[in-house]
Amino acid sequence: MSMDERIERIVSSYLATTFAFNVIIDLTDNTCIGLRQNRLEMDPMTFEDVQRQAISTAHPLFIGRLRREMDVQNLKQAYDSMRTIRFEALMKYAVDNEYHWYRVRFTPIADGTGHMIFLFNALPIDDDVRAKAETQTQTFNRTVLRQLLYNYLLVYVIDLSNGMSRLVYSNEGDEYDDYAKGFGEHKDMMEDLMKNYISDDFYSSFKKMYDYDYIKEQLKTKDRLVLIFRDKKNIAYEINITKYPQYDDEEYPIVIFALKTIS
Repeated sequence: MSMDERIERIVSSYLATTFAFNVIIDLTDNTCIGLRQNRLEMDPMTFEDVQRQAISTAHPLFIGRLRREMDVQNLKQAYDSMRTIRFEALMKYAVDNEYHWYRVRFTPIADGTGHMIFLFNALPIDDDVRAKAETQTQTFNRTVLRQLLYNYLLVYVIDLSNGMSRLVYSNEGDEYDDYAKGFGEHKDMMEDLMKNYISDDFYSSFKKMYDYDYIKEQLKTKDRLVLIFRDKKNIAYEINITKYPQYDDEEYPIVIFALKTIS
C-alpha cells in the first residue's frame, strides 16, 4: 500500500467513524460521492437527490433551515468566500429511527480543478446539547434566582399549563414567609391577598397577576409582566413575572413570580 493510499484509508476511516454521514458534493458536475464502509464509493445521486434525502431526515422545525442552507445560490456564495456553513439541527438517525442532535457542516474544498466542491457531513452532538442544557439550568439556579433572593420577599416557580407552583424563596421566619407557607399553591395565596389586603384601586389589575391564561397570552409578545400596587396600609409593592430561560408557551410554560416592597 502506497503512502497516498494509506493516508486516504486513515482519513476515510476517521470520517466514517466520527461523522454520521459524509458526502462530497460537486456542484459543477452535479454529482455526489458518499463515504461507505471506510472507502469512497460513487453513489448514483445528483445534488437534488442529496437535498431530498437530507431534508427527509430533518425534524419539521429544521426543514426550512436545511432548505435555505442547501440552496444552490447560498452554497455558491459560501464557496466564493470559502466560508464553511455550520448549524445545529435535529435529524433522524437510521439505526434507531429517532431524532438526534447533529452539527451539520458544508465545507468548501478547493482542489485546483475549478469545480465547486463541498464536504457535507454531520457530527452527533446529543451529549453536548444535554451538557449545555444542564449548564444553562445550573447557571439559572446560581445567578438568576440568587439575584432575586437579594431583592424579593417571595419567589415562586409556576407552571402555567396546570397551575402547579413551588415557593423557591422566602426569608425564613419573617411575616411574608409564614404567610406564604400557609397556602398550598401560589394562586391560593394570591386570592387571599386580593380578598383581604389589596387596596380596592388595584383590585382588577392585581387579579390578572394570577390569571394564568392572561399571563400566557401576554407573554406571547413580551418577556415579563410588572405590576406596582398598594395594600390597604398604603405600602407599595412590585410584582415581576418573567419567563423561565427555556420558556415555551406550548410545551414548557414555566414562569418566575417575584414579589417585593418598593419605597
